[in-house]
Amino acid sequence: MTEHKIAFYKVSLNDVVNLEKPFKEHNIYAVIHFAGKKSVNESLGKPLYYYENNFIGTFNLIQMCLKYKVNNFIFSSSCTVYGNREDKPTEEEKILIPINPYGRSKLFVEHMLKDTAKVYPNFKVILLRYCNPVSCHSSGLIGEDPFLNPTNLFPVIQNLIRGKVPELVIFGKDYPTKDGTCIRDYIHVTDIAQGHVIALNLFEEKNKNFFTENCAIYNMGTNVGYSVKEIVETYEKANGIKLNYRYGERRKGDATMAIPDCTKICRDLGWCLNSD
Repeated sequence: MTEHKIAFYKVSLNDVVNLEKPFKEHNIYAVIHFAGKKSVNESLGKPLYYYENNFIGTFNLIQMCLKYKVNNFIFSSSCTVYGNREDKPTEEEKILIPINPYGRSKLFVEHMLKDTAKVYPNFKVILLRYCNPVSCHSSGLIGEDPFLNPTNLFPVIQNLIRGKVPELVIFGKDYPTKDGTCIRDYIHVTDIAQGHVIALNLFEEKNKNFFTENCAIYNMGTNVGYSVKEIVETYEKANGIKLNYRYGERRKGDATMAIPDCTKICRDLGWCLNSD
């Protein structure tokens, strides 16, 4: 809780006229950009919607930053830029081959930011990649109860427990994993928020060596992956219940495994998590 009044603007990044208002009315030190559509499954059916919202919206935001000389930019990216991985945790320098429009929209934004940082010497960019944020702030003021039908595992399980949905569908049971279901590194939203705040320290002049061509890239996570089935079984054990679930076909665009290697951010920023 900030205990401070925060100026709030309900504005689409594609509404350029109103997007300019906060830049006109405040002396902004840095932008932390979280806004974007994030459903892999939805992006497969609405690719142009994702490119318009995620890419063009960010283009408009960058233009405002340049116009008003806001030279510090943190982009909340995604491990979907790595594509399909079936081996060990993925390092930042790995080849980027996203397998769905959502991941490609994130990668295109990364390229746009890096290209901008190369041209404008005062403009610095930090790219933070992570996957599968879960839960909510301990206050419970917002909670993890989306207005629309969720596709993320945790809120779907919560809706099942609440009786809002009749069953959980586990998409795919033939992946090359220990139990045939996808593996993800799940990270708490509060840890994500703290990581972004800590990353602001990189913009200080003393930390300029962490940037390459005005860009710094970091993974965020616990370095540990859990399968969908493991999460379901943990819920059952913790709550003393049996969840009603069944297996469905694989979803297009789903990677086998998504576990970011977080050695670099722990070393440079002291942001270190583990499965405990």
